[in-house]
Amino acid sequence: MKMKSKRILIPVILISSFFACNKSGKADTLKEKSELVKDTVVTADETSREIPADSIDLSKVSFSEKELDAFPVFNPPADLVPLNKPLIRDFDRLFFPTQKGMVPIEGKVYKAFITSITGKEWSLPYFEKSYKDLITASGGVLIFQGKVSQKELDRIKDEATYFGEEGSIDYTNNVVKVYAIRRKEGDHVFIQLSGYSAGGSIQILQLPKAAK
Repeated sequence: MKMKSKRILIPVILISSFFACNKSGKADTLKEKSELVKDTVVTADETSREIPADSIDLSKVSFSEKELDAFPVFNPPADLVPLNKPLIRDFDRLFFPTQKGMVPIEGKVYKAFITSITGKEWSLPYFEKSYKDLITASGGVLIFQGKVSQKELDRIKDEATYFGEEGSIDYTNNVVKVYAIRRKEGDHVFIQLSGYSAGGSIQILQLPKAAK
């Protein structure tokens, strides 16, 4: 009888050890997964802060097959004119506001302050609606609307040296609307506009066509 008891005792000890090791293994695995998720979140957060040029995601925006006019694509609507001579550059970098922050994009640039023609009162709703109608008729989509915090502007101030030029936007005090026109050849168009009680600003950037 004594030998029989010993034979039963050994398997019981082995089974107990197995479950103990298995429990410990699961705990280690969960710990590793937790650490992996934590690391992934940190990495994603860091990546979002180092956004490269032309990184606005247009994957959910339909391609526009509308024929576009020559750059700057959109002239001021009826009864609106540039306040001064628009600033046009064949190549420049502009920051566009997104939900992730200000994103730099490089391409051909047009910037202007917009006002009403002589004899017409300025209307911000008319300015916004007129450009909206022109842009959406060309396949454009609103991708951002809102203000930008001073903290975010401070983050990019060393790169955004053009702030204060013709067509500059008051991001912290005025609502900014950003539109995008996605093109199959890669020459996407980005438009940001903003205004207040006495005038408005518009900035247009078009990417070069993708190399074939």
